[in-house]
Amino acid sequence: MKERMAGLIADDRVCMTEIIIFELLRGARSQKEYKMLLKDFSALPALSLDAKALQTAWETAFLCRQRGLNIPALDTLIASIAIRHGVTLMHSDRHYDLLSRHTSLKALAL
Repeated sequence: MKERMAGLIADDRVCMTEIIIFELLRGARSQKEYKMLLKDFSALPALSLDAKALQTAWETAFLCRQRGLNIPALDTLIASIAIRHGVTLMHSDRHYDLLSRHTSLKALAL
């Protein structure tokens, strides 16, 4: 996976969201790791959580709840940003596979 991501980054095919950076930094085990992660992820282009992505998130959360799916709020926001910007979300979280079955999210499990 590391080699695959390195190739995608080298080809300028990887972007981030502030929410993903938040989640990753929250899990840093030391100040050194925090600073390294912040530097690395801040260098990537960031997709914004704009009004259209928020509206998609509201609709997605409602749809999922109506279908009996309990998707964490941050996962819904991240998926909505990917939908809004028309990008494929690479992930290792089963919630995104569920979301891709019920929305227009393009998801690729790592």
